[in-house]
Amino acid sequence: MENKTEIVIANYIETMMKERRQRIFASDEYIQQDNGDLVYLEERYNSLNIPHTIRRVIDDYIACLESRDERYADMSYVAGMGDAIKLLMNMGVLNNQGQCLAHAE
Repeated sequence: MENKTEIVIANYIETMMKERRQRIFASDEYIQQDNGDLVYLEERYNSLNIPHTIRRVIDDYIACLESRDERYADMSYVAGMGDAIKLLMNMGVLNNQGQCLAHAE
């Protein structure tokens, strides 16, 4: 069972990732373009005359791709945070317990 500190840290990281993702989605012009393209392509996809069973396979395939990519992005974010903490510790900015020095703020 996780201790309370691990749960708090995990929740904080999850919140940070969601906020960062929302800011990126709102500000990145390529993502905005992709979102517009997705609306158009979804309309085209929905207008196709294909059997339900085939549509279901395609939908499941797309959902699997999205799920995998989101998990990969989340894991990369967390790994990057870990790398940044290690770097800061090696530089002496953080002490061995991973806490900021009092005068750093």
